[in-house]
Amino acid sequence: MHLTIPKVFIRYVGNSLHPTDFTRVDDWIERIKYWLSKNIQEVYFFMHMHDEALSPELTVYLIDKLNTLCGLHLEKPTFIKSENTLF
Repeated sequence: MHLTIPKVFIRYVGNSLHPTDFTRVDDWIERIKYWLSKNIQEVYFFMHMHDEALSPELTVYLIDKLNTLCGLHLEKPTFIKSENTLF
């Protein structure tokens, strides 16, 4: 897949952490790695699922793999603990 400009926006729809979600993310990582070797300047990866509470787990997987395979230093999301209070 070739890009006409050095930017890409990927809208990824997960399937509640089904094993194929991880396989498909791995495929995107390989594609992003290729684009990085061709000097892509910006990558926007929009991750979501029908149950958004599951999105962070797959996002952490994506970031870990990108950092390892592409030599990046992306920060993982910080999880906030719920304290069951209004204030």
